Amino acid sequence: MARPLLSVIVPVYKAEQYIDRCINSILNQTLKSLELILVDDGSPDNSGAICDEYAKKDARVKVIHKENGGVCAARNAGLDHAIGDYISFVDSDDYLESNALEILYFDIVAHKADVCCALMVGDSNQDANNLENGLYEVWRGKDAIKNALLDNRFTYSSCAKLFKRDLIGNTRFEEGRKIHEDSFFVFCCFLKQPTVVVKNVGLYNYFNNPDSASHAEFSEKFFDILYFAIKKKELINNNYPEFQAEVNNLTVKANLAMLHAFCNTNDKKYRKDIRGCITTVKKLKKYFSPAVPGDQKFFKVVTNNLYGIFKIYYNLRYRHK
Repeated sequence: MARPLLSVIVPVYKAEQYIDRCINSILNQTLKSLELILVDDGSPDNSGAICDEYAKKDARVKVIHKENGGVCAARNAGLDHAIGDYISFVDSDDYLESNALEILYFDIVAHKADVCCALMVGDSNQDANNLENGLYEVWRGKDAIKNALLDNRFTYSSCAKLFKRDLIGNTRFEEGRKIHEDSFFVFCCFLKQPTVVVKNVGLYNYFNNPDSASHAEFSEKFFDILYFAIKKKELINNNYPEFQAEVNNLTVKANLAMLHAFCNTNDKKYRKDIRGCITTVKKLKKYFSPAVPGDQKFFKVVTNNLYGIFKIYYNLRYRHK
């Protein structure tokens, strides 16, 4: 097979219910010059065997079998084996529109860009970018950094994008982390001041998990929210201090998100962490810029010393059902 133009990386774990749909949506793309790298992350079901069957039928399919290490390790393994000039990521329970990669590639070439970003269909979150349907914007240089610090669906996930391989370079996903690792990878790529095309068109369909994370049982993984917020703040402070206001706004939102997560536990060992989050929100409150009405309401709860009452109400409404 000739060297592919694109490499599409799919981490696979317990995906036997959805993997056929995902794989077929990639192999049936209108842009045919691609390799599909399926990374079987030690899946205990039949996902790995299904991937092997596709590799037997289509020379464009490569399968990597590895011990379970999480989605970040799986994506990194795919990056280490990718040979295409452009890279795209797809999750195994999601799927692409048939012309998705062709549209992303066309816009990269047309605008001499390093990244093209589309929307993820199924996302119920309000988009901070008010582009009309089908229209696009081009971010150049530091505009890419600024937008990566905002509430923006175009920058939150590594999926629904096409990256120039040269832009990614040695940048990798931070392994061992489970929340916000996606946005941090994009953030690190955007720190290189690329030219980015963002297009208001839904090309990527994702599985909307009915088990909402907002009401999920608390676990230590939620501390990744603060971990990546701190890392972003350090990188901005050391390299782009002109974005101090934006990164402080991001810090406030990260601490608000953490406080919301703490509503799902009554473990007393987190009291100090809760106080720390509240202190940070109050300290940086002048930088807060809400993206949705719910953010503003919760911000007022925290800054008006009503978090304890809110937590009781939240427990009565959601956790005791």
